[in-house]
Amino acid sequence: MKARAIMSISVALLLLAVSLLFGSILLFRLFVLSTLILAAGYLWVNISLRRLSVTAGSLPEHLQVGDEFFRDLTLTNNSRLPRLWLTVQDQTDLGQQDNVLVNIRGHDKQTWQTRFTCTRRGLAYAGPVNVTATDPLGIFSKRISLGERQPLIVYPRTVDLPHFKFSSFSDFGYGSGFQSVSRISPNASSVREFNTGDSLRHIHWPSALRTGKLMVKMFDADRAYNAAKESWVLLDMNEAAHYGRNRDTTDEQAITIAASVASDYLQGGMRVGLMAGDANRTLLLPARGELQRWKILEKLALTETDWNGNLLEIVNNNLDKLRDNPLLIIIATTTSVNLPEVIRLLRRRVDTVVVILLDAASWTGNRMLTEMGRTLAWTGAQVYTVYKGDDLAKALDSKATHLHPVTV
Repeated sequence: MKARAIMSISVALLLLAVSLLFGSILLFRLFVLSTLILAAGYLWVNISLRRLSVTAGSLPEHLQVGDEFFRDLTLTNNSRLPRLWLTVQDQTDLGQQDNVLVNIRGHDKQTWQTRFTCTRRGLAYAGPVNVTATDPLGIFSKRISLGERQPLIVYPRTVDLPHFKFSSFSDFGYGSGFQSVSRISPNASSVREFNTGDSLRHIHWPSALRTGKLMVKMFDADRAYNAAKESWVLLDMNEAAHYGRNRDTTDEQAITIAASVASDYLQGGMRVGLMAGDANRTLLLPARGELQRWKILEKLALTETDWNGNLLEIVNNNLDKLRDNPLLIIIATTTSVNLPEVIRLLRRRVDTVVVILLDAASWTGNRMLTEMGRTLAWTGAQVYTVYKGDDLAKALDSKATHLHPVTV
């Protein structure tokens, strides 16, 4: 019960006590009047919330961090009596929503939109809708929840990586090729509608002009000459390897990088798979196409760090799946364990190993040089180092990287 209601009832009881003590008819009448006002207010809030129903619009199928969307809400009054001064709020895990003041005539309805901003990845909910009624004097209020709790998955954000290239071991005596994801195939096999996170470089303008919608080109890696047809993204999600607070953490940055790399490679026509040392030991076999992209993003959206995650164990358990000389992209931090051993184990089995190394010290406020990147480069991997606050497109630019593969 609200403090104002408690105070009003206390005043009414005090008037009754004083009127009986002193025999004052005036105070007794004031007590009766206040009691009638309180009763009227109580009935007001209870009647106002009867015979109401809410209809919510459908949620978007795909949402990524940073996206905004609107949801239609319709509040219907199924009674003859009007409903006045109702406060409505759409409940969500995506952040506090503004209250809407609604007045509805009898057998009428009112529709409006609520805006949501996706600030974090993962499973979230929209709804139910809270409806609060308050009497005209603001003494009593009552709240009910209407509608269902609708789940939605917010996928990690993706960034365009136009200059992210990889060198195969052959350039240093092991295999062949120097490939760029932007040049995996010069020929587009089809087009589809533009989605959030797609590269602007792949827009097919003739189709966009013809359909009135942004369309992007889809590539077929099998048409490419000397291109790796399959790639794996290996993500270290060991809790001890990651640092940061709130949403500014190394694991969130690692997931953003994994999502971006996978999206770029899939748009280039490659088959892409995912391994992660998270609590679920995520494993998604390589495939190509838009469906695979959303499968990977969904896995990454639900991925959480785990104290028992171990890259070496994951690789050892899945060596049989690394066929056809795939490209392997490892995303880890400078405090990840067993990275050199992982690369030595892999370099005889895969065509290329690329390591995207997040400098954990920069997330603790002490950016420093580390020997980890140079150690990994000596194993034959191509190493990119990412610091806190870096622009990923620049940090993952092969022309700007200062660590190059060296054989031992």
